[in-house]
Amino acid sequence: MALKRDFTDGNIRSQLISFSLPLLFATFLQVFYNAVDMFFVGKFGGTAALAAVSIGGPVMNLCIMTITGLSTGVGIVLASHFGAGDTARVKRCANTAIMLYIALGLALGAAGYILTPKIIRLMQTPSAAFEGACDYLGTVFLGLVFMFGYNLISAFQRAFGDSRTPLYFVACSTVVNIVLDYVFIGPMAMGPFGAALATVIAQAFALAAGIAYFRAKKHIITFSPAEFGIDSSELGLVLRMGIPAAAQQVLINLANTIMTGLANGFGLEAAAGYGIAIKIIAFMYMPGTATGEAISIFASQNVGAGKLDRAEDGFRESIRISLVEAVFVGLLLFFFSPQFSAIFSDDPAVIDFSVRYLIVYIPGLVMLTPVYSQTAFVRGTGNSMLAMIAAVICQLLSRIPISLILTPIIGFTGIAWAANCSPFLALIWYGIIIRSGYWKKSKLAREGAKAAGTRSSAGDGSSGL
Repeated sequence: MALKRDFTDGNIRSQLISFSLPLLFATFLQVFYNAVDMFFVGKFGGTAALAAVSIGGPVMNLCIMTITGLSTGVGIVLASHFGAGDTARVKRCANTAIMLYIALGLALGAAGYILTPKIIRLMQTPSAAFEGACDYLGTVFLGLVFMFGYNLISAFQRAFGDSRTPLYFVACSTVVNIVLDYVFIGPMAMGPFGAALATVIAQAFALAAGIAYFRAKKHIITFSPAEFGIDSSELGLVLRMGIPAAAQQVLINLANTIMTGLANGFGLEAAAGYGIAIKIIAFMYMPGTATGEAISIFASQNVGAGKLDRAEDGFRESIRISLVEAVFVGLLLFFFSPQFSAIFSDDPAVIDFSVRYLIVYIPGLVMLTPVYSQTAFVRGTGNSMLAMIAAVICQLLSRIPISLILTPIIGFTGIAWAANCSPFLALIWYGIIIRSGYWKKSKLAREGAKAAGTRSSAGDGSSGL
């Protein structure tokens, strides 16, 4: 077994950039993939249908981010094993993760489908959008296992240092989604249900293609049912890394869902406008998230190899890259918010709500871009719990209460002002952890340093024979 890219040696800047660029394009396609639903629904279904997809979106994102958090844990553990050169543990970890994802996908999908009407009511959904939101979200829940499966495959590939193959799968899946969206929402007039069905089919296609790729390449991860099983030690590691990461994502998206409920309280146009703004912001996040994913895998491999100083050098380089990205996305949003918003809706009132939110949120977006690298580094070095604590501070103790205070006073834009507080607090929290060197106390970091010391001692001994 050989890594697609070994991050434990070589030029750091070129490695981060070359690895993050395919991630950037893949992230763009994934966000575009989700935005296509809103585009076609907005053009063919009207404001009520657009609001239905906008309302279902945060719940769908909650599922995506939960499994993305768990996948982060899988990737951290796998990359650490790769860095240590432990092939047997790689295989055990992968097969354990496959069993875990199958069980979670089926269980959460069934529970979510049953609870869909209650979830939609809790979000204060306008009556005109209620049925469409139920159709959209219920269908997404029925196909949740495909979403989970594809996310796991992507985690495997990226942990191996392969960021290009997931890009190809996402590209093919996006084409399938666009074609089906047009057919289902346009000529067949299936509305929000058609948008969700297109998404589920496209994700099933990506999962099948991913499994076929692994098997065709005779990869160490075979996806053979005969090899599936739970290894308790690997499961413990995955959960120790993955649960805090998933909880962090859940807290962030719980806050987003609450914000959606607050926006819904300002009427149908505000609900649609807020949904559009969130989609646009998702595009603006992409450079930061791509750089963050790159430094996460980079740090994990180097921690596994016991090269803690190199991991820290990689983090510093990722911050330099992210600062350039922050200025770029901030300027884009400042100058082009109206044009971006008009892509999704022709309704002037909807566009106005979207632009108002985007302009106020620019400082938060600029601060959040380097925060992605901070978060990814802390998680990638085995400190997922510290990243979860950051989410508690920034979301539960800051964003949510401040938004509840501000919206009755200043109205709709109070949601955006509250969102600006979270990245500011995160910058401070992560800065303390990283500058103090506290991140080196994680179990992964200590084991990596110990293994490196053992290998060094063995090398010294053999050289004297």
